[in-house]
Amino acid sequence: MARMVRRIGHARKIVERTVRRDLRRRKVRQSDASLRLFSARTRHAFDALAPHFERELPAVDVPMQSPEAFRSDLRAEVAKLFELRNIPFLPHRSLSVSDIVFGVREDDWETMLTALRHSGLEMLYGGSSRRSHPSRPLYVDSMDIEAFRTSRVLYLLRPSVARQDGIAVKRFGFDCAVRIERWSTGKPGTPNEDAVVPRLGSPRTGDIATSAFSALIHPPQHVLDAREPLLADNLMEITFPIDVVYTWVDGTDPAWIARKRSVLDALHGEEMSDDAASDLRFIAHDELRYSLRALEMYAPWVRHVYLITDQQRPPWLREDDPWITVVDHTEIAPEGTALPTFNSQAIEANLHRIDGLSEHFLYFNDDVFLSSPVVPELFFGPNGIASMYLSKAQVADGAPVLGEPASDSAGKNARTLVQEVSGRRVSRKLFHTPFPLRRSISNEIEERWPEVVRQTRLSQFRRLEDVTLSGALHMNYAYATSRAVTRSIRYRYVNIGAANAPQKLESLMTDRHELQTFCLNEASQDLSPARVDALVRSFLRRRFPDMGSFEIPGR
Repeated sequence: MARMVRRIGHARKIVERTVRRDLRRRKVRQSDASLRLFSARTRHAFDALAPHFERELPAVDVPMQSPEAFRSDLRAEVAKLFELRNIPFLPHRSLSVSDIVFGVREDDWETMLTALRHSGLEMLYGGSSRRSHPSRPLYVDSMDIEAFRTSRVLYLLRPSVARQDGIAVKRFGFDCAVRIERWSTGKPGTPNEDAVVPRLGSPRTGDIATSAFSALIHPPQHVLDAREPLLADNLMEITFPIDVVYTWVDGTDPAWIARKRSVLDALHGEEMSDDAASDLRFIAHDELRYSLRALEMYAPWVRHVYLITDQQRPPWLREDDPWITVVDHTEIAPEGTALPTFNSQAIEANLHRIDGLSEHFLYFNDDVFLSSPVVPELFFGPNGIASMYLSKAQVADGAPVLGEPASDSAGKNARTLVQEVSGRRVSRKLFHTPFPLRRSISNEIEERWPEVVRQTRLSQFRRLEDVTLSGALHMNYAYATSRAVTRSIRYRYVNIGAANAPQKLESLMTDRHELQTFCLNEASQDLSPARVDALVRSFLRRRFPDMGSFEIPGR
């Protein structure tokens, strides 16, 4: 009872403080024409971290661009202001947020606040003076910026929207804020009196020379030398490029359906797994569009995306998009491969042959989505070792048998091959997450078992003998040869064909900040195809409403 009373009292204080703050802001806006103009902007809901979640903020209009490009422009604008007002600052990459942040010395903190207040920049400012919550985003306008005089961190936010035909199609909100950290100066008479340390804990070193701070965007060499502890590559950071590969098919394309039926007729009577020729695998709910939206939003560090297709292109994908390259099966299949192929395992056997693909890459099925911001170290170690995410589900005993899911057969085949190498038995399946792969390992597998890989490429539909060169075989072989490690990932699998699919999809909305990735897979048919399609499309539109910079407006 006492605990409940304390909670109620705490909640009442929060409400009272919020009301007082809102009344103060209203008075300020009424007395300042420029602030009235800003507050009169069209308001849009922005997804924020706790405690705000959905908040409506006044937004300005900007051109369509990626979140990373928007954030970069905002940082450049802040840096230009600091240079103009002669405020020394230190740009560096913070490990805690995996982004470029600005450090400002404690002695210059109030000068910076004054400069921001009178800058005329249309921004909101956030931070907290509470040590237990140094980064809580309590955003206010410039007239209240003095409230951050004792804060250890400050966020600069410009809520913005890109429009198409007058409708907001992309929002730039809390995730695009610029972060400024307060750095403490060493005490006079101590060995580090000419050094500064970050109040929030240094990303790389305990202290750094004061000369590392400069009011110039392009400082002289001696300043860069002083920044060496921050500029040097860190042993625990990934510095190599990471690309992403998707495989995708438009199962409603008449030309593709005709090719499939032609191959089926030619293969009539050939033994294959029961679900091999099923159209279910190729029913799409526009998942690719939304998976790419999530990738652009939550993994801005991805260098390039390769989309593997069979003479197809998503109608909404820009022809001139610099981030995504469409690659046809014919461009990666070696001589002797059976094409066209409708076997995803045969296609996956060629991913490492993509021209220009990075050594380290992530393989996404189009039914896999990121759910919150992720860092590359979730998928690879800085030393290049891949991560693998084990399911509690077991690989069934025995040899592949007709009637079982083709993925189970491939898992058994992978177990046999890995046991040849390691003398140990693969027992557990993998989560349906992005697969962290390496080109060199795929090449090595092909060199070690050339006939197995060749036969998989010859299978135009999934068969019992197939292996997953970009899935279970790759990951377990990498682990057996000390090039992968197991780790955890906050993940959820939803069977969109199950009777409880509506409730499961809603839980993905509720838990979106807690999850890192999720998979939508139709493993049963409790619901009608029309019902499944309506459910999934509605969910994806709500979950990822912001249009990607790679999309053609109106498509």
